[in-house]
Amino acid sequence: MAVVPYVKKLRRLPFLIKRARHILTEYFNDDFWWDEYAKQWDQTEKPKRLKYLGNEWTGEEGFLSLLEKYSSPEFEALEIGCGGGRITASAAPLFKHVSAADISNEMLRKCREGIQAANVALHKLDAFTLKEFADESMDFVFSHDVFVHFSSLQVYPYLQEIKRVLRSQGIALISFFDFVDEFALFKETSLMFWRRRRFPTHMRFHFITEEMLRTMLSDLGLNVLETHRDEYLILALRK
Repeated sequence: MAVVPYVKKLRRLPFLIKRARHILTEYFNDDFWWDEYAKQWDQTEKPKRLKYLGNEWTGEEGFLSLLEKYSSPEFEALEIGCGGGRITASAAPLFKHVSAADISNEMLRKCREGIQAANVALHKLDAFTLKEFADESMDFVFSHDVFVHFSSLQVYPYLQEIKRVLRSQGIALISFFDFVDEFALFKETSLMFWRRRRFPTHMRFHFITEEMLRTMLSDLGLNVLETHRDEYLILALRK
């Protein structure tokens, strides 16, 4: 029995695995994508100059200002998409307890390395629900620079889940990319994919309007407390 063809196939296996990982990383923006992002981040110079994975992104000042405004040391809070902990670190002193949640095990690992606060617990999400958390178990839900990766078809179910876990009069604070205010970024991104003759990845950059959000929130019975615009469209909500 000739074994040469099988040996040749085995020799190609590392290449095929590498190629498969590249395809998955390029075209999907789920737990695998973020796991790879965290692993690659560790192999760069960034850990030497940045305290948290995520500090390479900027523009959170407006969000943090509103987070402080609506927070309370009596609140149980949930963070959706904690990543490496850059927002978690600022939130921990503001709340009684923070449940920092993410779909990526590697992101949770980085958050665990960076956040030493005793009132922070880490949770793995399934990318679709907040089933780890009981009905009306949270006073506050916040998420920054995360919903920018969700299409409007994903935003609505997450808002529904946020309403479920919030207690009566509970507050949510979420940031988005505004289609109108960030039209230049929308245009640049759309033309980039067009030039590459490639369909956009299903979860990389998404843009939404305040009108769309208000329609969803009205349907869910969530009230807008405040809107804020800087690099993001930020909505403060109350159940």
